[in-house]
Amino acid sequence: MRFKVALVLLLMILSTTISTANPGGKGDDIRSRDCAGSCHASSSSNGISDAELDIQYPEQVYAGLLMEIETWVSFVEVSSNNMVGLALLVNEEGAKDLPGNDGWEVVTDPNGGTNNYVEIVDSFSLQNEVRKTWTLRAPASPGTYELYLAVQHGTPNGGVAMTGISDAKQVVVSEVPENLPRLSPEWEPVNTRSIGEETEITLQLLSTDSAFVELKGSNQGPILVVDNKFTIPAAVNPGTVEWRVVMMGEGPTQQSPWFRITAQEPGWEVDEFALYLQGFALLILCIGLVVLQRPKGEEIGSSKYDNTEDVTSQFGRIQGSSPAMVDLPTTGPPIPEGGLPEGWTMEQWEYYGQEHLDSLAGGGQQ
Repeated sequence: MRFKVALVLLLMILSTTISTANPGGKGDDIRSRDCAGSCHASSSSNGISDAELDIQYPEQVYAGLLMEIETWVSFVEVSSNNMVGLALLVNEEGAKDLPGNDGWEVVTDPNGGTNNYVEIVDSFSLQNEVRKTWTLRAPASPGTYELYLAVQHGTPNGGVAMTGISDAKQVVVSEVPENLPRLSPEWEPVNTRSIGEETEITLQLLSTDSAFVELKGSNQGPILVVDNKFTIPAAVNPGTVEWRVVMMGEGPTQQSPWFRITAQEPGWEVDEFALYLQGFALLILCIGLVVLQRPKGEEIGSSKYDNTEDVTSQFGRIQGSSPAMVDLPTTGPPIPEGGLPEGWTMEQWEYYGQEHLDSLAGGGQQ
């Protein structure tokens, strides 16, 4: 029985272990400034970072169209892992500060995702300046908007979480000219692909007569866009390819932001239910091991005061001897209704009872 219980617990563990691996962590996300600070502590209780922060953006930004910004982090001391968390925000109040609250959309973050908060590992130091590129879609309504860059990081000695936020950057969003060659506001870029496969990308172009694609850092020439489609060569190893489309038409020639498409191997997915099941199975397994490994001395000690077997054996001996004491005689005549004659014993009745009955029947008396 114990073996069966242990086997069931082992099967529960094995059924959940494979599906709950999560080697990549959960760093990047959509977070406000306070949520980003909660990785270490509340942002109100953190230290103040000495990092110099800046945001660079194009002079002309059109409503609903894609744009590229560059965030700068300079002259900062960080912990030994060289990691800094960057958050793109629309105010410094820590409430309703997500880009989406003002109509901005993060199309591609520096890590290839669509998050406003990313964790970057780079050569951060007092001597270096680290620049990271983001692709955004501007708000659909023309107007003046603000953007902020917030950071969080550790210190060389550890123990304190440092946070900081840039000054506001005023971004003027203008109406889109009717004949401006552009990508459709509904078009979304592809951010990831599998290794070893060519990637065909379909564009949605407006007011565009012809277009071609450039690959950053590649010796390959321009890739012509035919029927709104082009193909990026297959990736041999994990990595990122940056590309942009140049669009020509009646209006001024336009260049899109640099888009990034990351080739990566399939990662592990986390099943929270399986994770909870594994935790429960581990708990039950621990309890089962405690029960199964209980010292045998406890059983011996408890039987030291258990006299059940002695009492039972003595009772059995008593029962075995009692029938000879109480059984009725198996020889001699039946005892008269009035009982044994006066002064007779059972032993006398067994031997002489029949003779006594015969004498009574013959008229005599003994």
